Amino acid sequence: MNLNDILRRRHEIRVNGVQRNRSVWGALILFALLGSDAAAAAPPAPCDMRLSVELTPDVPNPGDVGFLSSLLGDHTAYQLTLRRQRVGSVIVLELTGPGPDYRCRNVLEAMRKDGRVLSVRVHEELS
Repeated sequence: MNLNDILRRRHEIRVNGVQRNRSVWGALILFALLGSDAAAAAPPAPCDMRLSVELTPDVPNPGDVGFLSSLLGDHTAYQLTLRRQRVGSVIVLELTGPGPDYRCRNVLEAMRKDGRVLSVRVHEELS
């Protein structure tokens, strides 16, 4: 008996005279414990909002991808897309990312705290 045989046997159990891998039984037990609740749990609705953002006049290029991603701060799962640049320092953005809703609101609050942002207004929630 070599080392591979010993390691393989160590991870097997005998049930009703049949060799079964522990991971298969573990998965079956987990599924039985979770029951239908796992199937019924829906993923959170994704964040998809249209925003009007007024910036300070000293922002040189509001449509720059680097600038837009900097507005998100630590919220790397989210993305800002420029939809329109209005006259002056107002831009229309689309915020997308994972839900739930409170996380989307956290991103908005972080944007409002940015020193380059004068105001953020939600036009519509697209999702």
